[in-house]
Amino acid sequence: MKLSHLRDVVAVAEAGSLRAASRRLGITQPTITRSIRDTENELGVSLFTRHANGVSPTPLGKLFVRRALAIQSELRRAHEELEQAKGNFVGEVSVALSSASGLALMPSILGPFRASYPRALLKLTESLFQPIEHDILTGEIDFYVGPLDEHLSAATLLVEKIFDNKRMVVARKGHPLAHATRLAELRDAQWVRPSFSTQYGEVEFETMFENAGLTEPEVVVHCQSALMTLLAVANSDLLTVLPMQWLDFAPSREGLQTIGLVDSLYAAPICIVRRADVPLTPLAERLCDLTRKAGHNYHRRNLGL
Repeated sequence: MKLSHLRDVVAVAEAGSLRAASRRLGITQPTITRSIRDTENELGVSLFTRHANGVSPTPLGKLFVRRALAIQSELRRAHEELEQAKGNFVGEVSVALSSASGLALMPSILGPFRASYPRALLKLTESLFQPIEHDILTGEIDFYVGPLDEHLSAATLLVEKIFDNKRMVVARKGHPLAHATRLAELRDAQWVRPSFSTQYGEVEFETMFENAGLTEPEVVVHCQSALMTLLAVANSDLLTVLPMQWLDFAPSREGLQTIGLVDSLYAAPICIVRRADVPLTPLAERLCDLTRKAGHNYHRRNLGL
């Protein structure tokens, strides 16, 4: 099997049709059709199901595509690592950050990295850990920065805590409950439930109330976006709970305020997560170092350490 066979299988899986894949790769459709057929014959399985609108991977095809993507990522890493070892810092670094870690760290990372490595391509994805875990394991993303319980991670990952974090109850400015000091005083409020990662023991929104001996809050809005959460809260009497970094963001401060509770609201620590079995490229390692230093500095400035 040749690398071109892996390339063609991945292209067809991503494009959803042989015609679209051939256009993407700049080869003829009969050529890519023959490549897929040869790969299927060598493996002894059908990789794709044909239908009226194109093709889709079979269950076995999905497994093969996942491995093919990992191989392509490792080959890219190998090529870039050799170039970077020669002092030629080109190539790409792909990083996923939660919204909180991006707000806290990106201002301290981006400028120094671009100044030192102007020819590098930096790919940034905003995400919690669970949706991109597979991409880290296949090498499509170099590392993740965001909330995760470092004690409950998979053995295939290296998890390094860079700072503890806090969540805060957030309301519009002038909210009638703005002077509350205990979570119990907010029991009759209505809430926006933001999206929290639940994998590896991340505490659920409702659990915060259970820990305080309260009944579940009345949730009237579910949000998968921190920005939509802020807009909903800023334009209503709804409350929510968000990481403290969102109130450091200038646009958020204009119409929002925190409610200063004495109750402790759990937040998973901000961690760097990377594969345990494969080292980062030199370029990705440099960015990881900048991220680590920025995290430690943020902790000292904002969390009293």
